[in-house]
Amino acid sequence: MTETASSRLIGIALPTLRKLRVSVMACNGGSEAVRTLREAGYAGGSTVHAAFEHWLEESAPGESSEPSTADPGDLSLTDFGERASHFFRDAGWGDVTFSSDDSDGTAMLDVVNCWETANDSAGDVPGCHITTGMLAAFFGKIAGYPVAVLEAECAGSGSERCRFLLGNADLINYKWDSMSGTTGSS
Repeated sequence: MTETASSRLIGIALPTLRKLRVSVMACNGGSEAVRTLREAGYAGGSTVHAAFEHWLEESAPGESSEPSTADPGDLSLTDFGERASHFFRDAGWGDVTFSSDDSDGTAMLDVVNCWETANDSAGDVPGCHITTGMLAAFFGKIAGYPVAVLEAECAGSGSERCRFLLGNADLINYKWDSMSGTTGSS
């Protein structure tokens, strides 16, 4: 039997995922819990990517300005953003929008009503750790090389949205250093 993307996905109630996330944070604490949750998200990213490709194939012609394709890399940036936003919203990730900063090559993904921060009670380390890992794997599959992801804003910390910056590791490390005030230190 051939395994398809949809056979590798299951529906889990959001309260179950949220409770699991809170429990991992409580048991492992701090950076170990964050690493564990990101790795868990990363582990599923290629399956989410395969489901997205399948969803693109199944998308009815006429829903988009471009023909149906299973290769996200064949879409214009605008069409990719619209279609991926639709896919993630329908899959329960939240209301997703894409943008980019052409001056430095950073892609930005904003999520309003992110599943991971709703009723956030993660304690001292709020953040969309599972989502961060999933996005790194998902966009790495699209790019064909490792993509680093930094959550620059989090609704769990009081922001209006969760904002993720995506790019190569050097660029995202520079962004992190700039945000944390460590740029230029040795």
